[in-house]
Amino acid sequence: MRVDLRRAVRWRLLAPVLGCWAVAALLLGSSARAQTQADRLYLSYGLSGGGSLEAGGVHVRERRNLELRVPLPPLVLGRTYLLPSVGYETRWIGADVPDVGPGPVERRFHRIQLGLTAIRPLAPRWLLVTGVMASTRTDFRSSFDLSLDTSWVAFAMANHQLGDAPGFGLTFGVVALWPFDKLPVVPMLSLTYNRGPYILEVGLPRLTLLRKLGDTVELGFVGALDMQVLRTRFEPELQAMGASYLRETQVRVGPTVNVHLGRDLWLSSSVGLSLINDYALLDRQRDSLEVPGLDMGPAPYGRVVLGWRPGRPRAKAQGSRPAP
Repeated sequence: MRVDLRRAVRWRLLAPVLGCWAVAALLLGSSARAQTQADRLYLSYGLSGGGSLEAGGVHVRERRNLELRVPLPPLVLGRTYLLPSVGYETRWIGADVPDVGPGPVERRFHRIQLGLTAIRPLAPRWLLVTGVMASTRTDFRSSFDLSLDTSWVAFAMANHQLGDAPGFGLTFGVVALWPFDKLPVVPMLSLTYNRGPYILEVGLPRLTLLRKLGDTVELGFVGALDMQVLRTRFEPELQAMGASYLRETQVRVGPTVNVHLGRDLWLSSSVGLSLINDYALLDRQRDSLEVPGLDMGPAPYGRVVLGWRPGRPRAKAQGSRPAP
């Protein structure tokens, strides 16, 4: 049995990248919507239901999200692989606020994200994964402030392949972020299993359990933590309280179906329940103002993802050489 060595090495090196990228994206106050850690490029559209808040009789409208992530061509420097990436996200949020007026208060936010990841093999089953990511967000209406609207994340991770065959690995390390809410450095740990008919990914910010039905369909269950920190224009009453940011926290769970469209393209759809929909008002230093009554409760959600997932290298039978 033999495999394409170049493709096998490339798949082995790229396997842990999106997991680290997803962790960094979460800590930057954005979402990570790839269906699995094998998805390199993806375009996702999500819709979350609205609900009512106790504070002020506010009714949150349906929230929409469109996100695109594109990996750029890698750069090879000896045994080190440099992987740049770029991401874009637009998010629509609206609410009916009785004290403001008859019309809804609506905001649309745009996020641009740039990242650079370096991967270097250390031993036959060990990889060192380091990187930095910058994210800036604006609604193109408020004045832009580089220090207030830009966040930075740096991470250092080690990836260990468990066993001789790829598909089972452990990733651990630390993530540093600026600005930070509570801790400037956060430890991280994730486990990935992708062998046979099952795909299992356990870690932050996502839980994935899939069962393969042949080569074209995957059925399973997904869970995700999504945090958004948005600097926006508040009403004069909230400005007087010192509000500068709105933080939204969601925990979503639900079944999912992935369908292979051909040429490494996958279409994923998921419909479930957002169990936690919490909001918080933050001051200029991103400390919570501890305003009560900003928990919305459960709400339905749906999501569709079109992703590019390069296939894993497969062993090929080596034909026997004819006798002389």
